[in-house]
Amino acid sequence: MEKQSAGVAKYRQISIWLQKRLREGAYPLDVPLPSEEALMRRFGVSRITVVKAMEELRRKGLIWRRRGAGTFATRTACAESGHLGLIMPSMSLGEIFPLICTSLARYAQRDGFSFVLGDVASPTPEQRAHEACEVARLFVRQRVAGVIFQPLAFIKSPSRVTCEIISVFNRAGIPVVLIDRDVERSEGVYRHDFVGIDNFSAGRELGLHMKRQGARRIRFLLCPNGPAVIRDRMAGVLSVLEGVRPTEAVLTARPDDVAYFAPLFKRRTRPDAIICESDFVAVHFRNTLAQLGISVPDEVMLAGFDDVRNAVNAVPPLTSVRQPCDDIARIAYRSLRERMREPSLPSRRILLNAPLFARESTRAGTVSKVDMSFRAGGAEKAYNVKR
Repeated sequence: MEKQSAGVAKYRQISIWLQKRLREGAYPLDVPLPSEEALMRRFGVSRITVVKAMEELRRKGLIWRRRGAGTFATRTACAESGHLGLIMPSMSLGEIFPLICTSLARYAQRDGFSFVLGDVASPTPEQRAHEACEVARLFVRQRVAGVIFQPLAFIKSPSRVTCEIISVFNRAGIPVVLIDRDVERSEGVYRHDFVGIDNFSAGRELGLHMKRQGARRIRFLLCPNGPAVIRDRMAGVLSVLEGVRPTEAVLTARPDDVAYFAPLFKRRTRPDAIICESDFVAVHFRNTLAQLGISVPDEVMLAGFDDVRNAVNAVPPLTSVRQPCDDIARIAYRSLRERMREPSLPSRRILLNAPLFARESTRAGTVSKVDMSFRAGGAEKAYNVKR
């Protein structure tokens, strides 16, 4: 029988002893902890005392119970350090992802964790894909407790690369949460969560806003080879257009392609509203319109997505859908911690509302925030992914 410590509750003694054993690596991920009966005999206590000790460990995210198999250590308990992995290819691009990373670091620090940033910054897409795979293998060797990963875009076969990286973590038992872009679910069965904005609803709301502002010929500006999330935004816009063929409603071109847009805006039925796939594209397209002598918003209304500083500072200020960076970070981190505590959780898609800020580029006059929550049923929608 284990020696009792005076002045320490019996359930706490069991909890402390098990935590020490977990830190020492006595129970790898696939090895069950001692049964309740074994702990009762070892410490000479009742089942209620053992259950209370195990519940304390479960609340701390150190153990989880697999029905019919026993109680096992979580990745949190088995991690050799308090490190989490972060693969963020867009970290150096724009202002959205640095804000998300800053919030992630703040939430992790509260729980005694820190993020290790995987360097994916090569100049070519192919090199970045190779780097991301190497970073994933490095994180496995370092035994990080979990990973948050923004899948790559603008590469050949992005879903294949994303699936390869998820598989690396799945095989190692490391929980993973994707942000911004999800993998095509038809690619296979993977254990992960996805957190991002509801791009379809955001696109739909922007299309409805244009119609409320009097637009009759709304077009969506799509850059070639964009990521799947852009297609969701486009689909949302198209869902509110009536009697317009998708081939007519979607303009696939670079925003600075003056030769493409010049004949379009000479037509009698030229567009009176353009929704761009992002603010970055919208700001560049605004320059193209200026070269063509077309005024925003008098002759054509203009809007984008992300609500970056360039959108706010544009002339005129740009109507845009804002990325809720802190919410994305908070919920992605929360989801990762949940998967660390309960590895058997089903895969989930968590979609967040993104507020629309109407400004002068769509004749809104003063800035107004369009509330979308009543359409999406709250601030957050979560879906269990059927296998």
